This record gives sequence, C-alpha cells and structure tokens, in this order.
Amino acid sequence: MNDDHSSRHDACMQVLDQLSLINRRSRTFVTVVAQTFGLQPTQVQLLVSIYRAGECRLASLAEQQLVDPSVISRQIGTLERDGLLARRPDPQDARAALISLTDEGRARLGQVRALHAERIAEAMQDWPLDRVSRLADDLELLADATERVDTQLTGSAPAPQASKELV
Repeated sequence: MNDDHSSRHDACMQVLDQLSLINRRSRTFVTVVAQTFGLQPTQVQLLVSIYRAGECRLASLAEQQLVDPSVISRQIGTLERDGLLARRPDPQDARAALISLTDEGRARLGQVRALHAERIAEAMQDWPLDRVSRLADDLELLADATERVDTQLTGSAPAPQASKELV
C-alpha cells in the first residue's frame, strides 16, 4: 500500500513538473503571439477572461485576475480605447459597469488563439490523431479534477471555460 502511494506521488510530481514546463513555454509563446497582434500577454488574458464570462463587472475581473481593481481599470481603459472592449452601465447597480468584448475584440482574440493553436498543431504534427484526442480528453479530466480541488480550497467557483467556437 505504501509503495502504491509513493508511486502515485512520484507520478503526480512528474505530471506537475511537465505541466510547469508546458506552462513556461506557453507563457513565452503567448508573449510573442500577443505582440504579433499588438497586445500584451496580460491584455490577452483579460480578453480571454471576458470572453469566458460573456460580460462581467470590473470588480469580478480584478478578483479573478488577483489584482487591485485600479490595475484592471487601466487595462480595461486601454483595451476600450483600442476598440476591443465595450462598457455599459450595469442595470442592477448604476455605480457599476459591465465589460464585454466588441466584435473587433472577439476577432483579435480569435487571431491570437488561432496562431497559438497552429503552433500546438505544429508541435504535435507527428502524433497520431487518436493520441492527440486522448491527450485532450485526459487534460479535460485533469482540468475538471483540479477545478473541484480549487473550489474546495478557495470556496469559490472558477471562471467558466471558453467555448470551443472561438478559435
């Protein structure tokens, strides 16, 4: 029993190490791709978060991004001036505003994601389709499992996942 626990722990550590490596490489790539489309990585992250939410309050975004609302406010202002985001009064609270992607924001985010997906496809070009599909399924299971643990730890529900319609 103890050997089984040790083996599971070792395997989980290996998963963690590989996810960390992929995360670092992904962040580097996101930086390059974002700059290709005139964005900063944090702006792409905000666009993705807003896309997932559909429409949200600035305070919710700040909480989700783990930053002060004043930081998000400045970032939102820049993206709004660039025509990527729209702001409207919250009908339930006149003091608050709701933020959403504009058509241009959706298009720009689609371009960023498409280029990123092309690079993933290039990296996996020699993999059989069934292996790629199996990995996608396994990662979805891992994401669901970590969501449950995250919810238990934080007491709050995570942001919704992006729809597959946005490429």
